[in-house]
Amino acid sequence: MLLLSPSQVRIVIRFQPKIHWCPEIYERLGRDYGRTFLQKEASIDIAAVIAEHSLSDLTSPSKEAFQMAVIQDLKGRLMDACHFHHIKMDETDFEVQFLMPEF
Repeated sequence: MLLLSPSQVRIVIRFQPKIHWCPEIYERLGRDYGRTFLQKEASIDIAAVIAEHSLSDLTSPSKEAFQMAVIQDLKGRLMDACHFHHIKMDETDFEVQFLMPEF
């Protein structure tokens, strides 16, 4: 069974800090909080989610419903992390792609 690595998952998300938490967000994550947040939090969640599934499950066009369920799981995990860090995530502007590895 081939597994996907976190580097083969592309995520596009729109973030916005909760205004009154900006000083704390910038202190913890820096001015480039979105990139820092994704590198710290999303990589943990992505690794946990893709470890449970095979490459064919996540990249096969015939398993689109399954892939959408996995994406919703990932979205829920990232929403929890956003709430913890006082960051607003635009749920409508959320895209995940599972990429085939290059051999």
